[in-house]
Amino acid sequence: MAPELICRKSYDERADIWSIGVILYILMGGYCPFDDSQPNEQLAKEIVSGRVEFQEEYWGTVSNQAKSLILAMLTVDMDNRPSAKHVLLQPWIATLSDEHLSNRDLSGNLDKLKSFNARKKLKGAMNGVYFLVSSPGYVKK
Repeated sequence: MAPELICRKSYDERADIWSIGVILYILMGGYCPFDDSQPNEQLAKEIVSGRVEFQEEYWGTVSNQAKSLILAMLTVDMDNRPSAKHVLLQPWIATLSDEHLSNRDLSGNLDKLKSFNARKKLKGAMNGVYFLVSSPGYVKK
């Protein structure tokens, strides 16, 4: 969730740029840029702080252009976050080619991404159970 949504401020399509930045970070690094295992209030504070780190173990093979773009997309101040048009003009996006991408080995990040997906599925299942048992019509047997 973009910081402006957490802070209940007005927002525009740049909130989607934030979300795309998070997704790009997860796909390239194999983990979320913010510690999503913590309580919602703490997670919200972390998102609003805007501190994003690139662990060398997972980001060592990722170009500085890609990391710079992700950081720009994850800029807390929406007014300083790039528009979709601006993102598409960034060198890392504009020069991407299938050949260039096929030469990149991010397989070391795959295990981290699998772990991230498994954790999200478990959390989703637990939230579903909680929702079910806290529903007014639920009857405990």
